[in-house]
Amino acid sequence: MSSFARGLIEESRTIHPFLHHPLYHDIWAGKLSPDQVRVVVRQQGAFSLDTIRHGALRLAHAGGTFPTREELELQRALIPTIVEEAGQDTVGGTQTAHPLLFVRFAGALGIAEDDLFHTSYLPEIVIEKSELFALQVASTLEALCGGAIATEAINHEHSGRMAEAYQRHYHVSEHDVAFYAVHAGGIEEEHGARGVEIVDRLIRDDSDRDRARLAMLRAIAARRTAADAMYRAIQPSN
Repeated sequence: MSSFARGLIEESRTIHPFLHHPLYHDIWAGKLSPDQVRVVVRQQGAFSLDTIRHGALRLAHAGGTFPTREELELQRALIPTIVEEAGQDTVGGTQTAHPLLFVRFAGALGIAEDDLFHTSYLPEIVIEKSELFALQVASTLEALCGGAIATEAINHEHSGRMAEAYQRHYHVSEHDVAFYAVHAGGIEEEHGARGVEIVDRLIRDDSDRDRARLAMLRAIAARRTAADAMYRAIQPSN
C-alpha cells in the first residue's frame, strides 16, 4: 500500500538542512574550531532544551473539548514520544531526558550550564523555534508533518554523523555524546514510524495533503533559516 507520509519523508530527505547544509557538513568534517562549535551548540539549545514542552503541546492540542474515541486513541499514540523526551527514568527506565543529555553534551564542549541557559539567541533562531512550536498547536496533522515527518524521520542519519564527528574531531566522549547517539540509535526512527502511521490515518482528501506538505516545508524552511544564520554567525569578520 502506498503511503503519502513516506513520500513526504523522501522529499524531506532530499532538501533538509540536517543532511545538506554546509554548517553540518563542516562539523562532520571537523572544519569548525571549538569556539565556532560552541557558538552553534549554544544557539541549538533554544530548541533542544525545550523538546519536552514541544511534545506536550502536540498532545495537548490533539482533540476537542469533548474527545471522541478516535481522539483518545490518537492521544495515547502520542504519549510515548513525550516519555522518551522527558526520560525513560520517569517510568522505571534508565535513560534520562533528552534536554538533560544536551546539557551534558554542551558541558563536554566547555559550555557552562549557566551560559547555555542564558544564551542570547539570534533572531532567526527565535523564528525557527516559534514556527516549530506554532505547527504543534495548529492541528495534529500539521504537528506531525512539521515534526515527525519533516525532521524526526531523517534525524537518525544526521545524529549518527554528528555523534561520530564530535567524538572524532572534537574529543567528546561516548558518554557525553549520548544526546546524538540516542537519536541515532532508533528513537527518531520510531518517532517517524509513529508519525507515518498517524498521518496516513488522518489524510482524507487533497486539502489534507496540501496542509500536510506545507507543514513539512514550513518546518524545513525554519530549520534552514536557522542553519544559515548560525553559519553566518561563525564566519570570521572582515
